[in-house]
Amino acid sequence: MEIRISSEPTLYRAKFVVPVVADPIEDGALITSGREVWEVGPYKRVKKGFLGAEHDLGEVILMPSLVNVHTHLELSALKWRLTPSGSFVGWVKSLLRARSQISAGEAQKAAQEALKEMWHEGIGLVGDVGNTGLSIHLLREGPIPAVFFREVIDFTGRLNLKEFLKEGLEDEKITLSLAPHSPYTVSPVLLQAIKSWTRRFGLPFSIHVAESPEEVEFLLTGTGPIRLLLEERGQWNPNFKPPKMRPIPYLDRLKVLDAETICVHLVQVEGEEIEILARAQIKPCICLRSNTFLGVGIPPVPEMIEAGLKPCLGTDSLASNDRLSIFAEMETIHRFFPHISPKTIVLMGTLWGAEALKRPDLGGIWRGFRADLVALKLCEGTPKDLYEYVITVPKGEIIRLYG
Repeated sequence: MEIRISSEPTLYRAKFVVPVVADPIEDGALITSGREVWEVGPYKRVKKGFLGAEHDLGEVILMPSLVNVHTHLELSALKWRLTPSGSFVGWVKSLLRARSQISAGEAQKAAQEALKEMWHEGIGLVGDVGNTGLSIHLLREGPIPAVFFREVIDFTGRLNLKEFLKEGLEDEKITLSLAPHSPYTVSPVLLQAIKSWTRRFGLPFSIHVAESPEEVEFLLTGTGPIRLLLEERGQWNPNFKPPKMRPIPYLDRLKVLDAETICVHLVQVEGEEIEILARAQIKPCICLRSNTFLGVGIPPVPEMIEAGLKPCLGTDSLASNDRLSIFAEMETIHRFFPHISPKTIVLMGTLWGAEALKRPDLGGIWRGFRADLVALKLCEGTPKDLYEYVITVPKGEIIRLYG
């Protein structure tokens, strides 16, 4: 169900309002005008003196829409086509083979369906990564605000970044940025150049990092399955000398870690490396369902939170996940880490994701925030913990409210 928010001032009432940026409100209400929230609070206070239209949503929890910080829409046609091989590089090779057999039309149709799935799953902001640009026009025409990261893969160091940028990164509807794929598929000089460019324009910078044991092995020794893969793909650089460092210290040495860096996965990190990430105030993006599917490891999420980091959530692609659902990701985090408070997990799926993608107007309900909301129907009485209810109770129909 969808409710298009009126351009005129309108009051929306709900059994519970969960602003995320403030405590939950029983018998809450908010006033919107077009795309903006004007007021939020208890119904009696918000209603006082308001003469505009009123819409009672009934027995629902009203909360901000969710944020999927990391996915690959252009890989959506690979759903159900790949299985874990016991080797991360083996899975990558299978992905490359399967992708080569997908037609452009099939890829586009699958991406369009995936975008619809995210909409129905209550996602109101997405960080999409791609190296074909296939999803750009879908994002531009669709209802979900987005950051599109044009993915760069070049370990040879031959790519002229200035030529790459001529493809056009300006767009009124979506934010366009660049993203190096990983520390093992992009040369160190190019990694620094991309970071310098995104820093110059104040854009988020996203990179897959510390995702597999093979990645760690390659950066420490310059050998292993990743070295062989680079050679097979014509991407090996004979001048490359392994840094003899693990991924996080390596990126720290390259000076690409800061508060605008989204580090995706982070399953292969240790105690001192978490301290490096915390000092740099990076944004960890956790894709736990993808990680467990591939068997690459479990990210140390509690340790990240304890260090002061604000992890956000991504689904990764349908090549390693069966759903593009942040509700499913939040529930999985809760199952794996039951000591993380449900409120923190909801923050991971909303506000902290919006902060990572540099959208301070999304991920919460408060004055000045964008009116992009979801309403969840209550299937029982008053929950003991609204946040736990949001992440654990099976979802029926998700009502979308948007301007």
